[in-house]
This record gives sequence, structure tokens and C-alpha cells, in this order.
Amino acid sequence: MPYNVSRSSRFFDKEVLKFPAGLDAIKSAVFDANTFPQTTERDVRTVVPAGTILRISATAADKVAPYDGSGQLVGILARPVDLLAQATAGNEPVPVFYHQCVFATKALVGFTQFASALVSTLNTCKFE
Repeated sequence: MPYNVSRSSRFFDKEVLKFPAGLDAIKSAVFDANTFPQTTERDVRTVVPAGTILRISATAADKVAPYDGSGQLVGILARPVDLLAQATAGNEPVPVFYHQCVFATKALVGFTQFASALVSTLNTCKFE
């Protein structure tokens, strides 16, 4: 977190899995905070909800960003993330589900739009 910045938030976690996953099904990634638009109000937060479909960032190959239909799909965001948008210091580590998981499709952000890409890329996972 940047120097001299304090944040607090209240948002509710949602479960994106139908069944529990083992530790081998979670990988660590880093959000590219520069891919998120900055809000016009200083006190408004950028919260990325759990269940967001992720891809490799177009600007930084070692970071992830929300999937928009292009790029290499990586997995599904495991928990909500509160980040500082449009700031390199806002890059946040995040857990990503990607292997042998059974997802609750209603909890995934944009599932209907990107269903075919998800099913073909995450071929060891199930979507119910």
C-alpha cells in the first residue's frame, strides 16, 4: 500500500466453488492495477469481485487483469480484492482457481459471455 494511505472497506465474500478445492488448485498471481480505470471521486474504492475471470495482462506478462475476450485466460479470482487503481503501487497479490475445481456458474462474473473460452481453457474444471 502506498505511504500515508489508509483504507477500510466492507464487502461480502461470495463462494465461487460448488465443492471445496485442494491447495494444489490455487495459484498466486498479481493484479495489474494499471488496467483498472481510476474513479473520479477520491473516496470511492475499486473492488474486484470474487469470481472474476482473469487473463494475462497485455501490458505486463507477469501480472493478471480481468478477461475481456482477448488474451490468455488464466483462471478465476478466488476472493474479492480491494485495490488502488491506476497505480503501480496498487498491484495486489491474488489467489486464482485454475485446476480441478467445480465452479458455481452463477457466481462467476461474465460466465455466459465467456463460457466457451472457460470450458476449453480450464478443461480440468467443471462448471455447474
